[in-house]
Amino acid sequence: MEREMLFLPFLLCSFICLLTGTNVGVEGLKDNHDHLKKLFVFGDSYADTGNTNKTLSDAWKVPYGMTFPGKPDGRWCNGHILTDYVAKFMSIRTPVAFRSWKNHPNKLKQGMNFAYGGTGVFDIPGVIYPNMTGQIDLFQQLVDQKVYNSSDLQDSVVLVTLSGNDYSAYVAEYPNNYTVAENSSVCDKFDNTAAGYHNLLLKAAVDKLNLEAHKNDSQPFILLDLFDSFTYVFNNKGVPSGNITFENPLEACCLGINQNYHCASVDENGTKLYTLCDDPKSTFFWDGAHPSQRGWRSISFLLRDTLSKIHGISRKRN
Repeated sequence: MEREMLFLPFLLCSFICLLTGTNVGVEGLKDNHDHLKKLFVFGDSYADTGNTNKTLSDAWKVPYGMTFPGKPDGRWCNGHILTDYVAKFMSIRTPVAFRSWKNHPNKLKQGMNFAYGGTGVFDIPGVIYPNMTGQIDLFQQLVDQKVYNSSDLQDSVVLVTLSGNDYSAYVAEYPNNYTVAENSSVCDKFDNTAAGYHNLLLKAAVDKLNLEAHKNDSQPFILLDLFDSFTYVFNNKGVPSGNITFENPLEACCLGINQNYHCASVDENGTKLYTLCDDPKSTFFWDGAHPSQRGWRSISFLLRDTLSKIHGISRKRN
């Protein structure tokens, strides 16, 4: 049977913003992470830790979550994702998902995750979850309701990540304007070109925001370049300096048995309509679009120097 084709998303940049009051700036990096109290997350499936509907989302079906926490929990992965690694870098627990915070009020002290898998900057046909503006509105509602106050937001970090669902939706709507790569052994040149151009514009926009904030001796916006990080892994078959290797980085662990099915697909009798690799640690991708836990670990290793900047920025808030 012909296996499902690996679909590589448009790899865009994520960025981090520090909510550190008005007097912020950059100085030498510190080892003390205690000043970073909360993480607020906005974005799509690259950051979602359990906001999608349990009855509708594949992220809540077997075999998702098989490595961590050992069962499906709403992550689009076999285990930890980008959000988890950023939280770990901050030495805090992964923030609670918005959909379940009322059931876990004791977890509010770590922040909150508003990201929803499948969403974009704008509304996407067939996606029932809030886009970026909607997610920010949810955050604002909690601030208005005093769930979080201004002191809670001091020295907090905001992670924003979008992998390109808006572009994917456009391609789906206008397929005649786009040619998809025929197999998983190569990256699509159109994707790479589009993502590269998008990231150039995004970097310019972030530079402008930091320039406007410079009057307070601050550069609170930091880019996490997923495009370059993914490309590095593809070109080097992993991260040799981190002792992380992938024989074929473009292969995925969990794929549908053909183009009509995908990871977690089953028939009416519960028979699996997907194949699963022997060891998820051996593949960079988990399914046709999302990195495995090992894949995200390799990306977080490459981003460690960039992530270190958040400590240097927040230390000079006074």
